[in-house]
Amino acid sequence: MIMTSQETDQGTNQGMLTLTAPKTIEESLVDFFLDSDHHYGFTSIPVRGHTSDHSGMSMIEQVTGRQEQVQFQILVDEAQAREICLRLEVMFSGAGIHFWFLTASLEGRI
Repeated sequence: MIMTSQETDQGTNQGMLTLTAPKTIEESLVDFFLDSDHHYGFTSIPVRGHTSDHSGMSMIEQVTGRQEQVQFQILVDEAQAREICLRLEVMFSGAGIHFWFLTASLEGRI
C-alpha cells in the first residue's frame, strides 16, 4: 500500500534520516541499529565524502580528495529521528557522524 506522509499510522510525517559516518565505526553503527528496541529497517551504502576540511583524513585521503565513509538511511518519523540522533550523540560523541532528515512525501511497498 502506498501512503503519503500525512497518512502514516503515527500521525506524524515520515522521512528519511540519513547518516554519513567514518568506515571505522560502521560495524558499531550496524550493531546500534540491529540492537535497537524499535527494530528499524535500514540501508547502508559505501560512499566517498568530499570536503576541504582535512581533519581526520589520512594522507592518502588528503591527496585523493575523498574519504571512504558509510551512509545509513532509515525511514522513521521526525520524533524517532530526533531520538536516534540523541542516542547516537551519547554513544558516538566526536565520531564525525553527519546527519540530516528529509520528509518523505510518498512511501510504501510494492
